[in-house]
Amino acid sequence: MKKRKKFIVITAILAIGLSAFGWWRHERQNERPYLTIMGYITAADGLGRQPIELIKTLKDDISINFIPTEKKIILKDVPADVAKIIKKKNKKMGRVVIFEDCVWIPGLNKYDKLKTPVNNDQIRIAYSMFESTKIPAEWVMIFNTYFDAIAVPDKFLVDVYKNSGVKIPIFELPLGLDFGQFCEAPLKEKKNEPFVFANFSTCIDRKNHILLINAFAKAFGNNPKVILRINARYGDEETLRTTTRELSVLNYDNIQFTQLTLEKNAYFEMFSGVDCYVSPSKAEGFSIQPREAMALGIPVIATNNTGQTTICETNLVRAVNSTIEKPALYFWNSYYGKSFDCTEEDLVEALLDVYNNYEKYLENASAARKWVRQYEFQELHGLYKTLVKPDKIKLGSENKITDECLIIAEKKLYEKYKNLTNCITE
Repeated sequence: MKKRKKFIVITAILAIGLSAFGWWRHERQNERPYLTIMGYITAADGLGRQPIELIKTLKDDISINFIPTEKKIILKDVPADVAKIIKKKNKKMGRVVIFEDCVWIPGLNKYDKLKTPVNNDQIRIAYSMFESTKIPAEWVMIFNTYFDAIAVPDKFLVDVYKNSGVKIPIFELPLGLDFGQFCEAPLKEKKNEPFVFANFSTCIDRKNHILLINAFAKAFGNNPKVILRINARYGDEETLRTTTRELSVLNYDNIQFTQLTLEKNAYFEMFSGVDCYVSPSKAEGFSIQPREAMALGIPVIATNNTGQTTICETNLVRAVNSTIEKPALYFWNSYYGKSFDCTEEDLVEALLDVYNNYEKYLENASAARKWVRQYEFQELHGLYKTLVKPDKIKLGSENKITDECLIIAEKKLYEKYKNLTNCITE
């Protein structure tokens, strides 16, 4: 009898202990994180890659959870430790929120997941970009109502957002990139036979595929010693139809057009076979692929406009004058602000220049790689950490992020950081 009672007591104690441990574990797993990242996960896409890299660079500094803005989460090529955070079931909103997606497109309000307008116990930051001189009025209203601040990847966007009517503070913060294989690979040393020009952007009007195809045809004809390789992971139906129709009319064997979303290693292998990357875009918010080419030491041709101006100003690429103003068309058939085109003649001249003077452009390979490494997440770690959890803040005349301090020009946001981040004030 005594043994039985002892067994019952021990069993009860264990049950209570296990129950308490389960409660503690549940509470631990569901406690409020410091940072919530909201967005979508696709390693093959520019903005879909940003939450992955942001989690990877900050996970050892602060507690993070992830709230998706899309139902489908693609974990292919996502590191296991990052995927573990993405898959966590804790959906409590953190003390700081970074929103990494388009806040609105016609018929879809992604900001709805924020639930309420800004409040006093949370700092909300939208990481945002656009590819013209004006953002949609809907964006302006959402930013001013639901966010405390905006971070944009290129300096030209600061004025674009201000001039569009955004009232909250705007910080310049470059898009963090993972060059990985690109910077580990040997630098480009010689041209291929046949010579390969390439473009791997989405097939939409802004990317200017038709102009590139026609300029290439004019420069090289159907010469088998020179290839134009275009791969678009997706595109809008009208631009895809126009592009395939143009290629059908030309019927050139040296122009290759494919529509594939490639895995990380396959994408790298495709890129490694390029001699010159061509980005004739009418407008860019940041422009990743020219930077990837520069990381490999591959010469780049880029139109000198919007976000690509930062690349062209390095004098490490072949810049193309791009000042022809065009209404900026977006895939939902609306126009917002202006974009900037180049002439076919100027693009032909650039293609021939790089082809005929290739050794001269290859001389920039080492300097180009050195320049782009500033955009790797490990180099930007201090800036991202300062934005999220600054060691020091200062009320100043501009909005600026440094490794040591977050300078804020608005007193309201300054007070929020002071109250919510336990930082040193200056």
